[in-house]
Amino acid sequence: MSAVLRLLSRILNPVYPTVCLSCGGLATAHHPLLLCRDCLDAIASPEHACPRCGAGMRRPPDLAVACPRCYESHINFHRAVSVGDYDGPLGTLVRALKFGRRAHLSAPLAAELAAVVAARMEPAEIDLVVPVPLHWMRRFGRGYNQSALLARKLARALDLPYASCLRRIRRTTQQMRLSAPQRRTNLLNAFALKKSADVKARHVLLVDDVMTTGGTLMECARMLRRGGASRVSVAVIAR
Repeated sequence: MSAVLRLLSRILNPVYPTVCLSCGGLATAHHPLLLCRDCLDAIASPEHACPRCGAGMRRPPDLAVACPRCYESHINFHRAVSVGDYDGPLGTLVRALKFGRRAHLSAPLAAELAAVVAARMEPAEIDLVVPVPLHWMRRFGRGYNQSALLARKLARALDLPYASCLRRIRRTTQQMRLSAPQRRTNLLNAFALKKSADVKARHVLLVDDVMTTGGTLMECARMLRRGGASRVSVAVIAR
């Protein structure tokens, strides 16, 4: 489907120029993210980031020390990377993928994420790519799990195995709508490791579209570690 859409875009673009999904201006011709040049240039990872959680920092971090947020949140994954900040064009793309039924955006977004993972991690040390699961009711309403689309394409781009190892056993309220105390209990027992999953002694790369509070990813990482994973790293499109 994404190949068909790209072909149609090339045919129709001279007559019906593509509109930038973020600002409404003229999108860069044939670019798969459907953004104008200014919005494309606005997508960038922070110059300095915490070596553990990936949060932006004002100055270069001490590589031996994580940021205060990691200690406050009790981060239980090895490290996290993202393509960029959710506020701005990248957030528009994620919302279009997640809620606008633009599943074809998963391919170029996964390509951007693959470049970040290749530059900031050691893909050769990763054993398995695993998506954050979506509750079946949300997946039914949305038509797909956007995190699974991203994870599959990321695994293919990095030539790594993919497996859907986790399942969501309880529907939860979105973390961004809750207070800090509510967030700590909202996700408890919301995920489980599938009986068929084999993560023992494996370095798992956990993939999601957005990291907000980090609670979802930390709970998924906890389940993977409980199942025997030796290490869990995180890759998201936006923070």
